Amino acid sequence: MITHHLARPLRYVALTVLTLAAACSTTPRQAPTTAATAPGPAADSIVFRAASTGPWSPCEGLPGCTVLPVRGDAKTGPSEALFTLTAGTEFGKHWHTSPEHVVGVSGTIEWNVEGSGAHQVGAGDYLYYPGHAVHWGKCASTTDCVYYVLDDQPYDIHQGE
Repeated sequence: MITHHLARPLRYVALTVLTLAAACSTTPRQAPTTAATAPGPAADSIVFRAASTGPWSPCEGLPGCTVLPVRGDAKTGPSEALFTLTAGTEFGKHWHTSPEHVVGVSGTIEWNVEGSGAHQVGAGDYLYYPGHAVHWGKCASTTDCVYYVLDDQPYDIHQGE
């Protein structure tokens, strides 16, 4: 039995709960919003790399290939880089754990992806393939080929079959 001095507060609690329940069932739900904040300098920064001054480094295990890291750390996470292949340079079958996004900058690369065939990647062309996709190709131009690569995950390379 509820004593008289508790009856009034319990009525208010019950009435409040019922009111809130009714409001929740008749009010359309909206996604919560959060105020956007500008990233601080440590979170992101402007990056400029002059391809003409590098520093370009030889690609590991591929004569005729040089790489210019542009953003990120390829050993620990996502990264972006420019690559140059001298005219006629071929790269054998291989794959990466990370998906790759490729954009042609100059020249034409015959880029083969297992199960997808050959793609002629020229200036401004985009090619994406998922991680573990075996791929190979060559700089099919009479001039050097330059292309940009974004790896979503740390960079690794495995010989393909």
